[in-house]
Amino acid sequence: MACLPSPGRAMHFVTRTPSPPLARFVGQLWYFTAPELPDLLERVLPTGSMSLLISLADDELRWYDVAAGPFAPATAADAVAPAASPARCHRLSGVAVCGAYAEHFAIDTAEQRAIVGAEFTPGGAFPFFGSDVEALGGTHVSLDALWGREAALLRERVLEATTPDARLHALESALAERLLRRPARPLARDPAVDFALAAFADPSGAYTVSDVVGRLGVSSRRFIRSFAEQVGLTPKRYCRVRRFQQALAAIERGDRLSWAAVAASCGYYDQAHFIHDFRAFAGLTPTEYVAKRRVQNHVPLRG
Repeated sequence: MACLPSPGRAMHFVTRTPSPPLARFVGQLWYFTAPELPDLLERVLPTGSMSLLISLADDELRWYDVAAGPFAPATAADAVAPAASPARCHRLSGVAVCGAYAEHFAIDTAEQRAIVGAEFTPGGAFPFFGSDVEALGGTHVSLDALWGREAALLRERVLEATTPDARLHALESALAERLLRRPARPLARDPAVDFALAAFADPSGAYTVSDVVGRLGVSSRRFIRSFAEQVGLTPKRYCRVRRFQQALAAIERGDRLSWAAVAASCGYYDQAHFIHDFRAFAGLTPTEYVAKRRVQNHVPLRG
């Protein structure tokens, strides 16, 4: 378990790496509290992975859909009546699933007063959600729509724990138990998808979708369908998001590179393509992101 430094007063962020066999499917468990956040809305950038969210403060989670229109500046009115915002507000129960995204969305920072989550590895959510993974892409869904009564029981179990470590342990135990209960074969991930994920994770970026299809010896159509069903994004979109995340990681490391150098190191054709992709995923230029970000993948929306 790691307790990371927080970028503001009274913030507390704790992470935990699950034990095997859960570690193959869940990359990180996290606990976050922030009694005082200055912004009402926060832009969240796509990671290409799915996550499970549990609000400890209220039995509700809210997210804002960018497809509904541009984000309005955060105002007190948004906090009182989020549905009136140009970016449509979706209200969910206090336990929700965030599907794999290839675009940014916004969250209400009030719900971050106390929240616990699990970040699945790419494709790692499939044993937990099966055929729903593809449908969950680019959206959030209340967990009770997928797991029924077990969703509320999970939140109760985490709430009963009294310390950050105990709450993360409760979440890890619940996910491990569900994993062990699953039917082995019906939810086994396609070996072709496992191969592709490993190839796309190569830091050199040497493998394209065409390369992987050629090595697998399967039809492109079949591979794309299987990948999307089990990861939540098509292979091409997944690779674009992964490359975008590599650029964000370079920024977070504090690499003193020009944008042209970042573009080259992350496999972009040139700086113009890098800027175009960055804006598509973040809704911001790289320079704007550096100036406005709070932590990686999170950008406050100030009035």
